[in-house]
Amino acid sequence: MMRSRWRMLTLSSVLAVLSPAAVTAADDASRDPTAWPSSLKAAIAAERAASAASSAEAVDNAIRQVVFAGGRAYVVQRGRRYGVGESLDGARIVRITEQAVWLREAGQIRREPLYGGVEKRPPAPVAPAASGARKSKEKP
Repeated sequence: MMRSRWRMLTLSSVLAVLSPAAVTAADDASRDPTAWPSSLKAAIAAERAASAASSAEAVDNAIRQVVFAGGRAYVVQRGRRYGVGESLDGARIVRITEQAVWLREAGQIRREPLYGGVEKRPPAPVAPAASGARKSKEKP
């Protein structure tokens, strides 16, 4: 009898402690697990508003792709091919290589590199092997 009272007392105390947790768990369960937290939504909205106010229509006109077809080189911009002599964003294309595009604008020629910080160079000359060194496929 004493044990059953003890179990009832323990069971009732556990339920009393867990009931507030059960209510908050039920609130969390009703929330969409794929939805972003409201604090994150507010931060993103504030950042977007600030960036829109600081730069109206920030357009990225960087040349990212060059295609060689039929013996000619073309710049691909916004889904269209532009060849040498054509106008691209108010500048005339003077020359296209695999590394850069040269544009003439307002009488000035400027070089637009495709890959900033990367330059193609010929490989360094290889030193000849020492005459006493054996090659791996050479038999003794």
